[in-house]
Parts: sequence; structure tokens; C-alpha cells
Amino acid sequence: MSPVSLLPVVPILLLVLVVITLVSKLLHITPQEGRYKSIDGLRGYLAFFVFLHHAVIWYFFLQGRGWTAPPSQVYSHFGPTSVSLFFMITAFLFFSKLMAAKQKGLDWLKLYVSRLTRILPLYGFMLLLLLLMVGILSKWMLKEPLPDLLLHIGGWLLFMEPAINRMGGTRFIVAGVVWSLAFEWLFYFSLPFWGWLLFRLKATAVTYLFAGLMLLIFIWVIQYFYPYNALARMSVFAGGMVPAFIAGKPQVQRIAAHWLTSVAILLLLCFTVLFFPHVFAPVPYVCLTLCFIAIACGNTLFGILTHQASCLLGQISYSIYLIHGVLLFVVFYLCIGKALTPQIHWLMVTLCSVVLMVVCSLTYRFIERPGIDATDTVKRTVMHYLEDE
Repeated sequence: MSPVSLLPVVPILLLVLVVITLVSKLLHITPQEGRYKSIDGLRGYLAFFVFLHHAVIWYFFLQGRGWTAPPSQVYSHFGPTSVSLFFMITAFLFFSKLMAAKQKGLDWLKLYVSRLTRILPLYGFMLLLLLLMVGILSKWMLKEPLPDLLLHIGGWLLFMEPAINRMGGTRFIVAGVVWSLAFEWLFYFSLPFWGWLLFRLKATAVTYLFAGLMLLIFIWVIQYFYPYNALARMSVFAGGMVPAFIAGKPQVQRIAAHWLTSVAILLLLCFTVLFFPHVFAPVPYVCLTLCFIAIACGNTLFGILTHQASCLLGQISYSIYLIHGVLLFVVFYLCIGKALTPQIHWLMVTLCSVVLMVVCSLTYRFIERPGIDATDTVKRTVMHYLEDE
């Protein structure tokens, strides 16, 4: 079997869906109810494809070929293209919020508090795992001045990826996924200005000042740490803005739900993956955007995206995205640490996928979900503090 064979993908994916269904019953995790079930299902598959992307990278990394894109166009697309669709999902959902708020306004404080309570608890947990790995690898010896160590850890709190304790390649412990969160926050802080420009949504001067300041900070973060293809990556968000304007139209929904549209999506995805090395070019970008528009407007890909197991996978997608890198690092670097045959490598990837589902179900249940549920409490606390000031 080739290390870039596609044969293991479907069996592993089916195993993952079975495991997440069983584990969710034990942990009482239920699919989230909402208007966009196709989007919820899509998230899970995207996160899992990113896991497979990095799993293949680890095979060649252990072969001594460095941390580079896999020598397979399909597995190469599993990473950046999946993240691009994540960006489109973000843009679609939040532009839909802006449109819905045209009449009654938007609670900007709750929006940003909800982002903090949604993203930071699990990110903090991931950062603790990262520091644990750094400590183990450095044998708990301080190899840089303490102020520098604290400064570098602080950089990770701003979604940068500096080396910690002079350990080159610190970012590979988490598979280098943090860059996408910097782009997400850049988008979040642009929302008040998009809201005013497109929908004449008003916000307080404090909101504009805060958002503008944070926008400048994240522009600097991206320019300093993630300049490669930065404009192209940011432009992907535009693909998610488009369906926000048409998703509620019944005629569009009927066209999107038709089985021929599902066929067209699959053909466009195959065309994009097989004939283009990446999505950051006009033709593949348009193809991907058309696929996303159809899904955002209600296409389910023959019911796959709205199946309960798919929605459960989507429920823990953020955990999959953040935690999988640490799991792969522990298994392939700390535990194995040597090149494997393709067959043994895929066996280990299969075992990792099962462990990943269990771990991510636990992190969702005991870290993510409590954070989400704490949004209103945190908002009231912030409001009380601001009023006292």
C-alpha cells in the first residue's frame, strides 16, 4: 500500500463515524440544533481531512523529508482547502448574523464574549499540552532567559507560533494549525466595519475603537508570522459572504437541494483537486466557492452532511482541529520516532483516529461545552465591571 493511497480513507472515516456515535451516547453529546445542519456536518469532515493531511505529512517527516506538503495532490488539498472552507463557513455564519441584525441591531459585546468562551478554553488546554511537550523534550531545563520564555508563551496567546525554550519547530507539536486562528480573529474584528459599510449597522465608539485596535494587532501578527499567501487566504472569506445574501431564498434552496446539484458539487471538487495544486488561484477558488454556496443554501450531499453521525463529528470538529496535532506528535515522534512501512503507518493512523474521537469527545464535553454555556455569565460579569468603571 502506498503512503498516499486513498484506499484507507473511507474505511477509517466509517470507523470514525461509528466510534463518535458510540462515544457520544456515553457522554450524552447530542447534535446541535440549528438552521444550517449541512454546515454542521461539513465541519466534521473538514477537520478530519486536516488530520489525514498531517498524518501523511508525518510519514514523510519520519522519512527525513521535512515538514512539507505531501507528494499527493489529494492529500495536499486535504489541508489548505479544508481550512479555506472553514473560513467560508465563518464568513457565512457571521455575515448571516449581520444581515439578521439589520432591523434590531447586534449585541457586539455578546458576539465577542461568545468568541472568547468558544475558542479560548480549548486553545488554553492545547497550549498546556504544548508546554508539557516542550518541557519533556527539554528535560525541564530552562534554555532561554525567563523573560524571553514568557514573551514567547505570550506570543502563542496572540496566535503566533514562536519557538519556546529555543526549541526549533515548536509549532510542529500542534501541526502548525494556529495560523488559521489568527486569520479568524482578523475577520471577527473586521465585522463592525463590514456591518456599517454593507448593512448600516451601528456600534458604539468603544466597539469601533476596540475592534480597530485589535484589527491592527492581527494585521501585524499575520504580516510578521504568516505573510505567505496572506492576501489569498484572507480573500477566501469572501466566498462565504456570498451565500449569506441568498441562502434564505426558497428558489435558491430548491435548486441547492436537488440531487443534480450534489452531483455538480462532487464533480467540481474532483476537478479542483485533480487539476489544480492548490485552491489559491481563480479557477479552483471559484469552483470551491460554488460548492460551498450550494451547501450553505441547503445541499446535503445525498444526506451525508445531515446524518446524525456527521453532525456529531461536526460537533467536536474544533477539538479535532486543535488536538490532532498533539496526538500525532506523541505517537509518531515521542513513541515511535522512526520511519515506518506504509502498512504500519496506516495502521497507526487508524488507531490514532479512534483515540482522537474519544479524546475530542471528552474535550468537547468537559472543556468546549462548559465554555459555550458560560457565555451569558461572562457577558454579565463584563457588563458589571464596565458599569462599575
